[in-house]
Amino acid sequence: MATIRLRTDQDITACLQILNIVHETNGYPVGGVGDPALYFTKDDAAWVAEVGGIVAGHIALAKAHASNVAVALWWQQHPEDINVAVLGRLFVHPRNRKGGTATRLIDTAVEEARARGQRLLMFALVKDQDAIRLYRMLGWRYFGSTVFRWGENEMAAECFASPVP
Repeated sequence: MATIRLRTDQDITACLQILNIVHETNGYPVGGVGDPALYFTKDDAAWVAEVGGIVAGHIALAKAHASNVAVALWWQQHPEDINVAVLGRLFVHPRNRKGGTATRLIDTAVEEARARGQRLLMFALVKDQDAIRLYRMLGWRYFGSTVFRWGENEMAAECFASPVP
């Protein structure tokens, strides 16, 4: 079973190695990692999952910005709701999947957001059906579809809001 703890700067190398494997295996993130220093420093809070003392996964919370397609759609539907944050950068090493690691990471982030009085928003690309099934199974509410664009590329995405306690 995975142990969840706050991410430290010392975890970045291991996280990047896992993310590169995930990108090769699943095409996430679709645009690649680019500059890892920027990729991993945009977060408001972040955690890693360890299995046997080895980093096996990652998740982060970030401030809500209209540049995030889920946030833009949410604010279009709920302009009065400013108490939101973004769940992102969730990835688990392929050998550690199906063991509850992603669920434990998500639960940790949701608990932190609730302590802050925030609801979490996220989007999943339609190609990532395993992720979409997981969010639905965990009670996340689908609130619409949109298009995610990166560079000259685009892909359909489904947007979700964390469950209300």
